[in-house]
Amino acid sequence: MWRLIAVAALAMCASWLWRPICANAQTNLVKNGELAAGFDGAPADWYALSSDRKLSKFSWTYTPAEGGALGISNLNPNYASWHQALILRPGIYEISAEVRVEGALPRAGGANIAVSTYDGIKLISTHLHGTTGWQKLSFFLKEDRWGDSTELLCQLGAEGFPDTGRASFRNIKVAAVARPQSRGVRAFDLALIRFHYKDQLRQPDGRVSIRATGVVSGLVLLGLLGWALAVIWRPGLAAGRSAWMLPVGLMLAITAVKFAALFHFTGYYWDIWAKTNRALLAAVLGPSRIYDPGLPVDAYPPGSLYLLWLSGWIGRLIEPTANGFRVIVEAPPLIADFFIGLTLYFAAWRDGRGLRAMVVMMLFALNPALIFDTVVWGQSDSIVALPMIAAAILILTGRYRLGWSAAAIAILAKPQAIAFMPPLGLWTLFNAGVAECGWSAGAFLGTVAIGIMPYQLGHSWDWIVNVYKDLGTRFSEASVGAFNFMGLIGGMGTADTEKIFGGVSYSAFGLSLTCAVYLIASYLIWRARSAGGAMLAIFVALFGFFMFAPRMHERYLYYPIVFLIPIALESGFLTSIFAVVSATFLFNLIYIKHLSDTSSYFPDHPNAALIAAASINLAVFFAVTAYGLLGNPPAGPPKYGAPAPLALTEELD
Repeated sequence: MWRLIAVAALAMCASWLWRPICANAQTNLVKNGELAAGFDGAPADWYALSSDRKLSKFSWTYTPAEGGALGISNLNPNYASWHQALILRPGIYEISAEVRVEGALPRAGGANIAVSTYDGIKLISTHLHGTTGWQKLSFFLKEDRWGDSTELLCQLGAEGFPDTGRASFRNIKVAAVARPQSRGVRAFDLALIRFHYKDQLRQPDGRVSIRATGVVSGLVLLGLLGWALAVIWRPGLAAGRSAWMLPVGLMLAITAVKFAALFHFTGYYWDIWAKTNRALLAAVLGPSRIYDPGLPVDAYPPGSLYLLWLSGWIGRLIEPTANGFRVIVEAPPLIADFFIGLTLYFAAWRDGRGLRAMVVMMLFALNPALIFDTVVWGQSDSIVALPMIAAAILILTGRYRLGWSAAAIAILAKPQAIAFMPPLGLWTLFNAGVAECGWSAGAFLGTVAIGIMPYQLGHSWDWIVNVYKDLGTRFSEASVGAFNFMGLIGGMGTADTEKIFGGVSYSAFGLSLTCAVYLIASYLIWRARSAGGAMLAIFVALFGFFMFAPRMHERYLYYPIVFLIPIALESGFLTSIFAVVSATFLFNLIYIKHLSDTSSYFPDHPNAALIAAASINLAVFFAVTAYGLLGNPPAGPPKYGAPAPLALTEELD
């Protein structure tokens, strides 16, 4: 039976991936090129971006008589564009659109269409200036290998050449042709361009030893994480099939449904595009050059690049179109979801009583907010949450060194994982002593060294420090979409250097409050007498970090919710808190996703939606903090070497 299910699932996956490959036979390779489909002012399959969102307005119109059109209106000189993911197989293509423009400057970027490549080459049509009626703009592109082109753009202005006015685009097409139709037309041959400008482009690192080092390092990290999960799962697996067959079957079924849903939800365009380019860059350039300056995407943390590298390698092997490759890039978070659900199940399972553990697993697997984050938004937060929750479970149950290796993997994947380190560090110190802290630090640093090794080669000794510093300064708003305290007091989209009162900036105020949160969490850790009590302290730390730290994205509430799940059934109060926070998280995600999809901007002042959700979150934080502080744990601090309870479902005092 299991073999039949596995074969059917593989056949279904193969058919889904083959369908995008065969889509190249269609006349027009642009999705919704006629612009007839859309919802609430946003055209389907298109995404709008601009250098300064406050200076541009985007529109989409459709009538049966006139058809559909994309619009860009720049109030002041700005660079704005409509985007669609595009990956072509080798061949010759005509890229075309009907374009009109009103009021464009004579020597600026004008209205144009363009194709960009994974490594930053941009191929642009002729430019329309001034005021013109509908004209066809087109150029021919010769693609010599799969995956070079990753994006189609309809632009008003160009990078370095902002423009004003209004531009409209319709009947957008990418069609395969046998050859350019006439002489004198604009045509680009990517192979010739790369050969001619090879000294100005990043070239692949052909050293087999470097790529082999990357493969070995990735396998070691995967092995360490697998070992960590095996330790957590072992008691349940040892109890026989009755303990694990049903939860595994349910998680497989849920994962299959999520995977099918990926083909219908295109995710957050900017992040998917960045992951696509980074995956292709990793596969082509190799690990030693993926962090070279001048590449067209932001530097991702080293740990995340192993999965993107694998995705790029798979893409080059089977050569899907953009939608198929997007699914490949988004598949690892679904796999992480599968393992998080089972890890929570086996952590809660004890003495053959699996019903409670099953409910805990379903609190994660069927949580609408967590599903929305992974499937609809297309984020990879679950990849970070998996080693985070594994690390916490291991450390809180006495497996310190392996737990800190898992914590290192989480931090290698995303710097936000640093937020859960202080409570776990104090727990290790209080319960294991200084000597064990030293061994755990060695395991942590050793794992980090293995993870960064293939990327460190050829860079200065402080390269990794600079990577994380750059990640920390990438966004400078007080709140980057998070319905938290910073957004509530007016910081949504506001620079965190602006002053709130007197000479106090959002940044200084937020960091001061965050320090206070960690003092409270440290006290809760000191008082905690069980793994469940410590898990509550970690939740307070992570939730407070989301609520008060500047530069928070809406998605960072994902991690506190995952850490609340193991203790959510311990009291009616915590169950209610879990339900409320899940609801505000889902609302926050839907609201910001809608703003992004419709190219809207954050309100200049907190609106009703932000005030309501942020106020509820603030009330929840104070309620949970009071719940932890007013509890009655056994007197006295934990003793060095005192064993922690194995079950995370111990009743909180």
